[in-house]
Amino acid sequence: MNPPLIFVVAPALQLPDATTSHEVLQQAQAAGPSTGFALRIFNRGSEHPDLGLLPVDGRLTGEQRRSSDGTQLLCAALVVRIEPRHHWLGVYQGDTEDPTCLRCLDRVALSELSNATCWFYPTHDGTFLSWERGLHLTLKPGSIVDCPEELSSAPYDRTLISVLWSLLGDDASLTCVGLTYGGQRLVLPTEALSSDPMATWGRFRVDNQAEHSLVVEDCLTVFPTPPLAA
Repeated sequence: MNPPLIFVVAPALQLPDATTSHEVLQQAQAAGPSTGFALRIFNRGSEHPDLGLLPVDGRLTGEQRRSSDGTQLLCAALVVRIEPRHHWLGVYQGDTEDPTCLRCLDRVALSELSNATCWFYPTHDGTFLSWERGLHLTLKPGSIVDCPEELSSAPYDRTLISVLWSLLGDDASLTCVGLTYGGQRLVLPTEALSSDPMATWGRFRVDNQAEHSLVVEDCLTVFPTPPLAA
């Protein structure tokens, strides 16, 4: 089995092109994407008529995916704002005799890689709620989630990398939501994370028989409740 691949998303000039170290790759990744958003989607959207009464933290179901009133969390995602027009991907691997010594296997612009699509929103008909909150973050170099043995034992292959795109809400264009390698998701762990004070709730309808299958019916930005005066 080969040493695990290490992936860094950052501007081209930040990516080492020769032998390097974990510390240098961490510095390179820290210069990469620094914003994103948290997204949650719930069922029962038609039963929550006033978006302004919904919580800014997006917790309709507490710590569970389903609450006692039947509200169900359908999706919970953290999306990093990767910009394929500006970011490159660096791929590195440790030496079999010295894992601390990392060599560069590849450096490539994300805009030159193959593309794949996914769908964050429900595909069945109904009315749903969406919650979105902006994030500021610092990332660590990434790895393959649950890398299968046949993938980890094979040589690195650039053609196995895909930039993943999804249509989120009523976006006019696709949004980059991550990368995959050999069909497996790449994860860039979060080193530091902070949230915007406000969040946005939306109500949308899915109707697969309509000309526009997804329609956003309402959208509202909510803010934290100010503390009561003493």
